[in-house]
Amino acid sequence: MELAGKRILVTRPRHQADGWCRALRDAGASVDHIPMLAIEPIENGAPLQAIKRRILDFDQVDRAIFVSQNAVQLGCDWLDRYWPQLPIGPRYYAIGAATARALREHGIDCQRGGETAPDTMDSEALLALPELRDVAGERVLIFRGSGGRPRIGDALRQRGARVDYCELYRRALPGTAERQLADYTAQPDAIAVHSGETLANLCHCIDKSGRRALLRAPLVCPSERVAGRARELGFAHTQAALNAGDNAMTEALRAALARDW
Repeated sequence: MELAGKRILVTRPRHQADGWCRALRDAGASVDHIPMLAIEPIENGAPLQAIKRRILDFDQVDRAIFVSQNAVQLGCDWLDRYWPQLPIGPRYYAIGAATARALREHGIDCQRGGETAPDTMDSEALLALPELRDVAGERVLIFRGSGGRPRIGDALRQRGARVDYCELYRRALPGTAERQLADYTAQPDAIAVHSGETLANLCHCIDKSGRRALLRAPLVCPSERVAGRARELGFAHTQAALNAGDNAMTEALRAALARDW
């Protein structure tokens, strides 16, 4: 299905959506962008001091794992501040192709799991790497947002690693999201969400704004897990992508638009 003439509602955080929105417009789609997730860096209090301790001790880390592009950007900002030259000890790992690419753009070589696995399998693919099978006694630092999923840390602890988290940001509902959705009068041909938390925020805003007609629009999700949750929350039509990358989400969007719902 071609995208030309189709109206797509994109809900990704503003700083991450520009490239994909531009690609969709170049393909002929009409794109509406209402961010349903904001990334807020940790800037004060005990969580800030915890980041500083993790960064100052970075030369004691054996393996550093980055779970997202946001973790790369903020984590590398911190590392640049305290380690103008990175210590030679840590080895680096990324969840997903975009995260790996972001690390390499910062000059950091890294490894990641399977190239084409769905998002829900990225953690499993990383954990299947031979280098991470025997980590007993090693110190692992996971760069992520606060309250992230514990799958990797729990698995590595079971293998004997000493796991710490460097929680660099919070995920929040943008303050303008409810009002923007209430004022949004269009009925899109499809909606895209890039994470489970974005989905939850979207459903909250649909409920608060009374825009329940949006539940009838095909919803493109980054994984089967998120698509299943969307159905539980009332979306009638869901399409799971292979992962949250731009190419995979675009292919899932085309598939959703081509289906006879």
